[in-house]
Amino acid sequence: MLFVKKKGSAIDTSNDEQDNISDRIRWHRQRNMKHNVESQTTTAGVEQLFSVSLWSSFITRRIQNKRKVSPSSTDANIISSNQEDLPSIDCQWACNSIEEEIQLQQMKLLLESDMQIIREEGLHTTMPDVYSDLRLLRFLRKSEDRDVVSAADRYKSFIQWRQENNVDKIHSSVDYYSIDEEMSSFSPSDIKLQRVASYFPMNFDNIIKESTTNNNDDTAFQPSATLYIGSFDTSGISSEIRSSQSDIALEDFLNYWIYIYESIHYHLYHRSVQCGEMIRLDEVCNLEGLTIQQFSPYFVTKIMKPWLFLTQSMYPGKSEFVLFCCVFMVCSI
Repeated sequence: MLFVKKKGSAIDTSNDEQDNISDRIRWHRQRNMKHNVESQTTTAGVEQLFSVSLWSSFITRRIQNKRKVSPSSTDANIISSNQEDLPSIDCQWACNSIEEEIQLQQMKLLLESDMQIIREEGLHTTMPDVYSDLRLLRFLRKSEDRDVVSAADRYKSFIQWRQENNVDKIHSSVDYYSIDEEMSSFSPSDIKLQRVASYFPMNFDNIIKESTTNNNDDTAFQPSATLYIGSFDTSGISSEIRSSQSDIALEDFLNYWIYIYESIHYHLYHRSVQCGEMIRLDEVCNLEGLTIQQFSPYFVTKIMKPWLFLTQSMYPGKSEFVLFCCVFMVCSI
């Protein structure tokens, strides 16, 4: 849920109160569940804040028509298949209903050739957080209408994108850290990625802490992250990428965010298996210091656009709640 959508619903905290963020997120979740507040849900996190729609009065927008996937006759036959003909799934525990289980089975049947390659290469066992049925379920839940054909098409694009950009290699550096270790899987070892990280201060301690805690209290199982968006140095990273004297390129910037999202989904997968339900991330966006100067034409057109495509298209179903603190008037709706 995006609390900034309603006046006075964003959390206003000082730095001294950051340790209480997780408790306050849980309080908001319990309150909204009690009152059945399901409206105002939008794309979450930093990509929402840096989205064009939030800054429409400052940035010229170009609205692109979304490609609608029309089921072929083969797809239609698969969707109408008898339930006994559908493949099994390994995450029934995460499905909200029998209907959703069937939709996930139909999605797997549409992706039969892709699933066969994944099984033959053993990817579903070496990287279950990426290639197991739980990731398929996140793609299925991306749209409210649970369109099976569109979800399968998005997952095909996801697999192709991973192959073309060698994402599994980036994932292997994340997988080096066990969730049972104290080391942070959000600190890349690659020097270039470390330099990119220096421009984007974030805190993932609550993901690590929650992932290494076993507790029978369900309220203790929700990981959260804090993004200090007002301190994001978009000018600095833009200068690095533009400079002929810098060895930091757009690819390095995107690889850093791939690393972060691979890390997040790695922890979310293991936490979900431990809890027996799909776990998503709570995000706290600290806007202190945010200015319009962070949205230069170069950053918006050359950096933000591919960044948003990456985060929104390839990593769906990540966030549960998004809360903003230190909100100022330009962000009020």
